[in-house]
Amino acid sequence: MTTEQIEELSKGVFGSGHMLTLMAEIARSETGKFSTPALAASTGLPTSSIHTVLSRLKRANLVRRTGEVTSDRIAIYERRVHPTWEYALQLEAEADAEAAGTLALHWSSDPRG
Repeated sequence: MTTEQIEELSKGVFGSGHMLTLMAEIARSETGKFSTPALAASTGLPTSSIHTVLSRLKRANLVRRTGEVTSDRIAIYERRVHPTWEYALQLEAEADAEAAGTLALHWSSDPRG
């Protein structure tokens, strides 16, 4: 999917055009810890957008500051263990499958199961 399509999907699901991109990136962290500059580097999003999304995730108790800082005084955050992170990765994977033309949707009323 294009960036615009991802942003539209993100707006539809989360009410924020950058939420899905950031949540998927946070979900991929092996340790569950991350920093704003690391997210900016991996997503290409401006730090102001990242801070806005992190504020929403903090209010939802999905991320928190750890109290740790790097030698450059960069705050470290961590994600809460929660199924929301798996959902973000699933949405991202479905968006990629749709872009590739391989997405197969299953509905509860689908006679094929």
